[in-house]
Amino acid sequence: MFFKKYWMFFVAVIYILLPVDLISDVIPVFGALDDSTLIILGLIKQYLDYRKGKEKNGV
Repeated sequence: MFFKKYWMFFVAVIYILLPVDLISDVIPVFGALDDSTLIILGLIKQYLDYRKGKEKNGV
């Protein structure tokens, strides 16, 4: 249950710890794009979970 709730966090930590990037950080704009995509996806998931919780509580 714990892993199911925080799976995106664990994926992000593993991605940060691994020395492999999807796009090399040497490329000026696209290098940070893959890193920021993970942050944006995490925020979207957190928002959707928040909205789902509000609907469940009837607020």
